[in-house]
Amino acid sequence: MLAGRTCVVAGNGHSLTTLAPGRVLATDAILRTNNFFFERAFYLGRRVDLAYIAGDPRVAPFMFETLHQCRDDYDIRAWTSHNPRVIRAGMRRFGDLYRPIRFRDAAIKAEVARLMERYQRKPMSGTYAVLAAHGMGAEHILLAGMDLYTGGPRYPFTPGPHFQTLMAPGMAAMGPDTHLHDPDLDRAIFELLAARDDLELERTTDRSALDGVLPLAPVREGPPVEVLPRPDAVNDWVSWAGPYPIALLKLLRRGAALRRRLLGRGSST
Repeated sequence: MLAGRTCVVAGNGHSLTTLAPGRVLATDAILRTNNFFFERAFYLGRRVDLAYIAGDPRVAPFMFETLHQCRDDYDIRAWTSHNPRVIRAGMRRFGDLYRPIRFRDAAIKAEVARLMERYQRKPMSGTYAVLAAHGMGAEHILLAGMDLYTGGPRYPFTPGPHFQTLMAPGMAAMGPDTHLHDPDLDRAIFELLAARDDLELERTTDRSALDGVLPLAPVREGPPVEVLPRPDAVNDWVSWAGPYPIALLKLLRRGAALRRRLLGRGSST
């Protein structure tokens, strides 16, 4: 579905707000990740050719329900995920738009597995989205908003109370979740992809977390993507998704944290 088109894979980094005109064109295929629908402006327009959704599967129903309530804001063409539990959550609202994720070939699948074993971490959602685009036939990929949680604010939006409570207090200013991710793993995967002869991989931001890893994409001629205002943007997940409220998930999360603290205290005595 992406063969023959320049494909922009956009993370949720703050650098998305500072793209130079001409780095991304209106004709490019646009891939977004996770909570892009919280952004205070349409930094890459309203069309989303593919949304990559990941993260905590228990949060996924609320993420999809929020996206569903934003369906008049965005033209969602398709979505995917690597996590079966997230996929099940998305089928309720977006079943007809789901596209299976796959690797381009066995070699890249094996090399990514080897790197994950080496770093003992998982790729970030933006990196999975790049792998998904490559697997769907993309031959030219531009990375936008791919800050790897370095160099300034974490997001181009301010997360609401549900987001803050379920993810981590103050997460908007935190670095990577080190128990899950290592930016060096993501850089290694990008270097692996860039070395292949079936993909041209470039960054769209100068002085970024990917300097020295990927070349800077040139400014191109053509209609630039139009940044549109979004005065009524949501900034938090909905309170209900299906049969249960997000308050119940918060309660379960607090209970699990309390059990971990008690178990940790007991093991130290």
